[in-house]
Amino acid sequence: MRTLLIACLVLFTTGIFAQQQEQLIWSDEFNGSGVPDPNNWSYDIGSSGWGNAEIQNYTSQLWNVRQDSNMLIIEARKSSTGWTSGRIISHNKFNFTYGRVVFKAKLPSGSGTWPALWMLGESIFTAGWPACGEVDVMEHVGKDPGNAHCAIHTTSSSGNTVNTHTHFVPNIFTAFHEYEANWTPEKIEFSVDGNLKYTYNPPVKTAANWPFTNPCFLILNIAMGGNWGSDPQYETNGLKNGIDPNLTIARMEVDYVRVYSNSAAIEEFPAADENGFWKNILVSPNPSDGKFQLKMPAGKEVKGVIYTTAGADVFRFESNSDTSMIDVSSLAKGLYYLSLSTGGQTKTQKLILQ
Repeated sequence: MRTLLIACLVLFTTGIFAQQQEQLIWSDEFNGSGVPDPNNWSYDIGSSGWGNAEIQNYTSQLWNVRQDSNMLIIEARKSSTGWTSGRIISHNKFNFTYGRVVFKAKLPSGSGTWPALWMLGESIFTAGWPACGEVDVMEHVGKDPGNAHCAIHTTSSSGNTVNTHTHFVPNIFTAFHEYEANWTPEKIEFSVDGNLKYTYNPPVKTAANWPFTNPCFLILNIAMGGNWGSDPQYETNGLKNGIDPNLTIARMEVDYVRVYSNSAAIEEFPAADENGFWKNILVSPNPSDGKFQLKMPAGKEVKGVIYTTAGADVFRFESNSDTSMIDVSSLAKGLYYLSLSTGGQTKTQKLILQ
């Protein structure tokens, strides 16, 4: 009986721990029909080239973007006047800071296609690109079939970024695959079908290489041609319009987009670092009953932000004292992330209020 009780207790506590580690905080299963849910998505429309010399005109027409057969369909279509396509964004509908985003999708084939599942920092409207940060969870160019790409664009490296990885995905055009990015305050991990492909984790984080302390929104689209998507063998008149002339429709199907909170990968403040500062940070008590003491080396100024596991910014403070008492009793009990910034660096650890 005692063994059984211990086993039950282990299973019970493990279940609680798993719940604390990850929760679904937002999703679109695309189970409706017609236009995508306006509570979740809006349209980027126009034919400006989007900074990449793309040739498609993004529209809000159903033949370019729609829900059908329990999935999202984005179709680029050729007509007598050129190519139209679809690009939807969650800006002003849903944004988040930290979490695991999963796109389950089947990609279009054809040279000249350039589908993407990605995120942009909300600060693009104030700081601009690439200072806002860009996370490309999946990009594929049809002239290089089967090779999916993930990438990070920041002020430190953008455009032809060095922060990228290429991986071959079997049956990329005929089967659905899960493309995901697990974003924590310390790193961003990219996976396909649960298999880790690339980790972005600058050892010293600065505004130039780590703008990812602010919310991002989601983007899904198919571009045609462009600086990367264009196939040189089909280009004319010096334009980036290289698309297989036999191609008339390029179709991407998305089964779902899901975002989970994730506290499993949050790292504690390091035991040592090159300037000796972070190893002298102490937050106690933790767990806390609503107040905690922040101890740090004298003469330093620190800015602190407390986030929920869903990425919501719920408390901010500043300290330039070697010992400060921080009162967060206004917050509900639970698990939070405490992020501290000083000297252009940011570190994060878990904070438990009980």
